[in-house]
Order: sequence, then structure tokens, then C-alpha cells
Amino acid sequence: MKKLKIVLTAMVMLMTISSFAAEPDKVTPVVKAAFENDFSKATGVIWEKTNDFYFASFTLDHVNVDAAYTEKGELIGTARRISFELVPLSISMAIAAKYEGYTVNSPAVELTYEGVTRYYVTVENKSQSLKLKCYSNGELEVERKIKK
Repeated sequence: MKKLKIVLTAMVMLMTISSFAAEPDKVTPVVKAAFENDFSKATGVIWEKTNDFYFASFTLDHVNVDAAYTEKGELIGTARRISFELVPLSISMAIAAKYEGYTVNSPAVELTYEGVTRYYVTVENKSQSLKLKCYSNGELEVERKIKK
């Protein structure tokens, strides 16, 4: 669980702030080869190393993507911002039913970690803003509440 929190925090940080590129020689050949195999059409790659992970921020088919790798070159997660209209229908239906009267803020964040894809969506009304963790089956969890 601690590993998941570290990876999620780092990926969200990469998506929300600018990062400085790591020196090309600081990305190990193993990690670089794995990345090139996984994302051969990626452009504008920027590397950052934190703790035991390498993070690549890049563009793939006109979409900004972040990917996390272990030191052994194993892809452990990806994240990208997407329009709310692109989240699975089960999620949009669940949000519409459970949070009637709330406005959905776009974009959503699609995060895949260890083979499980989650979507992070923010909804708000006059009194509060909620950050929701959503699963493809329509299950919703409130990650954070902010009172206005």
C-alpha cells in the first residue's frame, strides 16, 4: 500500500507541476530500453528519478502521458488527463445518479497501476468539492472533501 501511495503521489505531482529533465545518462539503459519498447512512438520525453522509480513524461498521439518504471525496467503505472466524456459509461452514470446537483470538472485523470485502471474525477456543488476515485465497474469512493 505504501508503494502505491508513493507512485500515485509522484505521478500526480508530475501531472500538475513542471519537472526538470534528468540527465540522459541518469536513466539506466534497462529502463530506457523498456520505455522504448512500451512507447516506441513517444515524443518529448522528460525523465525524473525519485526514490526507487523512474518517471517519464511524454506525448503519445497528442496526449500527455506519465509512466513509472522500477529500476529493473518494469512498467508499474501510467497516468493521463482525459476529457470526462471519455471515462467509462458506468462511471458517468454512477456519478450522475449519486451526485445529482453536482457539476463535473473536466479533465479526469486516468491512472493505471498494476493492471487496475482508476479514474479521478472532481465534482462540486455550492457547498463542497469532492475528489472521487472511480472504478470501471461504477464503484465510487470519496478521496477528499473540500468545503467552500
